Parts: sequence; structure tokens; C-alpha cells
Amino acid sequence: MSGWIKIHRKFLDWQWFEKSEAVHLFLYLLLKANHKDSQWQGMGIKRGQFVSSLGKISAETGISIQTIRTLLNKFEKTNEIIVKSTNKNSLITICKYDCYQDETEETNKPLTNKQQTTNKQLTTNKNDKKEKNEKELLLDKWVAYRKQIKKPIQEATQETILNKMQNFTEEQCNFVISNSIENGWQGLFWDKLPKHEEELS
Repeated sequence: MSGWIKIHRKFLDWQWFEKSEAVHLFLYLLLKANHKDSQWQGMGIKRGQFVSSLGKISAETGISIQTIRTLLNKFEKTNEIIVKSTNKNSLITICKYDCYQDETEETNKPLTNKQQTTNKQLTTNKNDKKEKNEKELLLDKWVAYRKQIKKPIQEATQETILNKMQNFTEEQCNFVISNSIENGWQGLFWDKLPKHEEELS
């Protein structure tokens, strides 16, 4: 099986994200779903669907059958998936499959001149954006920690924090965030930054 899926950072706000087995199972469902229409034993399987069984899913994920059954029911109630079961198998449909994989992303057409030019521009700008991306990853680390301690951060507050981080180096941001996590604090304390650069490591 080849190809790939995409996950938006908003996945961190998914209502089941704090349940590790729910994340594990849902990612498995996304990866198993067909990226294009096909046939299986005389049955049409559409894009975003796949046929399996609780036993097979359990064997491939290491999650118990009872937990899988419970999670599939939860996913159905929140309109993540649709499950149609028979005596032997289940047809599972990802309700918003196109959000996780654009149909055009699976084609292997040659790049047009315009696309090649765009790709070159992206490569040229990659180094310029490196610092910002690394700071965003540090922010994600802080957001995940706050979720873990049941104190989630609103998106507006995340933007405020990211703007604040632009006033500091990546090393300084990493120090402040790591320091707060290690000490179990709920806030970021920029005044606790060491005065000397060598103390950041």
C-alpha cells in the first residue's frame, strides 16, 4: 500500500485526541481507506472506504476487539465514520476523507512549468521560514502539555503566545517552554530566562 494522508494541526483539538487508543485507531482507519474507487469480491469499494473485521483490525493495531468496538461506536456517534457490518466483515467509510487526502495528491502527472517554478520558490524560501516553523513546533509542545494537564489553550491565546515568541530566539523559547513543563507550571515565564546564552542548553 502506497500513498500518504495529511493531518492538520487542528487534530490536536479533536474531541478524542486525549485517548491514545482512539488516535491510534483513527489514524489506522485513515491509512487503510481506499484513495480511489475499487472492487473487492464483487463489491464496489469507494474512495474513503475499506472492508475489514474487528479481528483483523485488532491483529494489526494491537488494540482489543472490545475497545475497537467501543471506539467505532463513538466515532459513528460523532460522525467520523459509518460502519455497515455483515456476518463476516464490516464496510467502514471515513465521512470526511477528502479533508485528509486531496484526490489530486495521488496523481503522478508531470509537473507543469508553473508548478516547477513554485517548487523552486518554496525551496528558496525554506531556510527563511525554518525559524518560524521550529517555534510553531515548540508551541505545539506547549499546547499538548496544557491539554495533558486538562488546561487547554484557546486558539486566540496560542496566536498571542506565538507572537510573543517572535521576540526571542528558538533556544530561548525552548528553554522557557521546557522549564515550565518540567516544573509543572501553567504559564510561560520569560523573566526566568538566564542572562547568559550558554545557560540555555
